Amino acid sequence: MADIDVKEEKSNNVFKYIVLFILFLGIGVGLGIFGAKKYLDNKKSEDEPIIQQGPEDITDVDEYKQLVNKLHGFVNQYSLFYSTKGLEASKMSNLDRLVIVYDYAKSNAKTVEDKLTAVLGTKNCLDRFALDDPSANAWNTNYCTVNKVDIKLLQEYNKNLFNDDLINTNVEFINSEGKLCIIKETSYVCGNRKDAVDTGKLEVKFDIVKVTKDEGTIVIYDKGYLLDNRTSTIMLNDGHDKHYLHSADSNEFYYELKSADNLTFKHTFITTDRVNYYYVSTELVKE
Repeated sequence: MADIDVKEEKSNNVFKYIVLFILFLGIGVGLGIFGAKKYLDNKKSEDEPIIQQGPEDITDVDEYKQLVNKLHGFVNQYSLFYSTKGLEASKMSNLDRLVIVYDYAKSNAKTVEDKLTAVLGTKNCLDRFALDDPSANAWNTNYCTVNKVDIKLLQEYNKNLFNDDLINTNVEFINSEGKLCIIKETSYVCGNRKDAVDTGKLEVKFDIVKVTKDEGTIVIYDKGYLLDNRTSTIMLNDGHDKHYLHSADSNEFYYELKSADNLTFKHTFITTDRVNYYYVSTELVKE
């Protein structure tokens, strides 16, 4: 009887050891699987690229500096981009488009200088342009210096800058230099007007404060003021040498620069080929 009890006890002990072995083996395997899975998940997380949430701030990224300066240089030439009412490319006036594409052609050396012979006995050329030397004798051979540009080229530049064909090149216009541009055959011919007119313009003094990029869109934020150099303003004789405006549609001058009072504008550009960007819109940032 004692032998049977001893055998049963030994059998029970062996069974316990087997159960404990299986239990610890299961725990070990479980911990191993958990650890391995944790390691692989962390490894995968490290290898996966970080997905950018929202627009990327590229204000100080050297890779985009040249492109950003080019885009900002485009809007920074014209006060029409600095109205509190905002601006959309699709709603720009035809004359504004003509001014901009002509300037673009000239900045890319696509205009050709020429000299027109004055009409004998007059002080103008083609009855439209003023002489280079208004004091010259009308009965001598005199000239008017003009610049010519191909009309089709202006249409092409309009497409590049605004991504549409909304431009009428069958009308005359006054360019940003105050010169008259008339149509002659397949070109625009631009020269000094024979009638005295006001000169000068609203000079843009806005600096970049932030630039963001999201997919095919670049947004430039700039802040500053406008300096009024128009002759009509200069002749006010109001005791001030400088006349500043917060925006192009403002009619109240101020005479002391305070950066805290300056307005911020947001200019949006889009690309369809990730290389060439075109202008879309401008809006006032309400702070």
